[in-house]
Amino acid sequence: MNRLLLTILFAISTCWTVPAHAASPYEDSLRLLAEGVIADVAKAKRGRLAVMDFTDANNIVTPIGQFLAEELSTQILVTGEFKVVDRALVISTLKKFHVTKLEPTQAKAVTRAAKAVRADVFLTGSYLESAGEVRVTVKLLSPSTVQSLGATRGTLPKAGPLGDLIKEVNKPPVVIVDPSAKAPPPPGLGFHRNEQYQLVVTSLHQRDNRVTADLTVENTSSRDIKVLCLLQSTLLEDSHGALWKLDAQDNREGLCARGLELSPREKDRAVLTFSAPAGAQASHFTLRYHERMPRLDARFSIEGLTAEPAGAAPTVTDTTTPPSTN
Repeated sequence: MNRLLLTILFAISTCWTVPAHAASPYEDSLRLLAEGVIADVAKAKRGRLAVMDFTDANNIVTPIGQFLAEELSTQILVTGEFKVVDRALVISTLKKFHVTKLEPTQAKAVTRAAKAVRADVFLTGSYLESAGEVRVTVKLLSPSTVQSLGATRGTLPKAGPLGDLIKEVNKPPVVIVDPSAKAPPPPGLGFHRNEQYQLVVTSLHQRDNRVTADLTVENTSSRDIKVLCLLQSTLLEDSHGALWKLDAQDNREGLCARGLELSPREKDRAVLTFSAPAGAQASHFTLRYHERMPRLDARFSIEGLTAEPAGAAPTVTDTTTPPSTN
């Protein structure tokens, strides 16, 4: 007998100590908002609701607005007090009757659409985000006049499924980088780019029987490099096929004499002065570059170079002809 009594008392105490499931702040706030809307609908003596997608502060339908409309529709439907028209049916019917906005100027079309889905009130909503919460305003509109029948306001915390959606929507867009995409050409007359450095011909100036090439060289690798060309076989070839050569006397400190020592990402200027062969006259050239360092005996060409008379302002364009390599 005592054992039976103890068992009964233990069972009763266990029932008392098991807590009931507590609603979350988000669920409580949503329920309060729905109760306010239900009270307005009952006061207006309506029974079948058509819920529109909610809009943001700029009157634009957003994923958050669509989510809020769906959540409120479900909450009202769960009470069993009113019927809620399927939102997809509402939207498609409004489009069928060419209703672009619920406003008095479109009252006739709105009335026809409402009759088609057998709705006697429209619910529209808007929301405004603030720190930690979302303020929601819900309005009841008469289908015959598109005038307000009432309004309810509520505040939902940025928690639960709403908080998750807001975080997802506010994520920065993923930028997909195409590894095969080539970098845009640098400003200048022409350029060459390899895995260690970039050489750009920024200008050509011609005076008498000489052409001076103004260059910039940038170390694009992750280590220190020295850029050096071969004096005797680095040439300018003009449009007639004549070869303009580097004279040692004019290039004692140049790229083909001392070279350039560059740290990673460092850029420096270089000048090469070419002398014309006898009787040669031209203004269009191709640079034939013979490399000594950092790539032993490498060669490349930069075509489509135009020389200007010395003293003229250099022409720098953003459109360059991609180099042809030999």
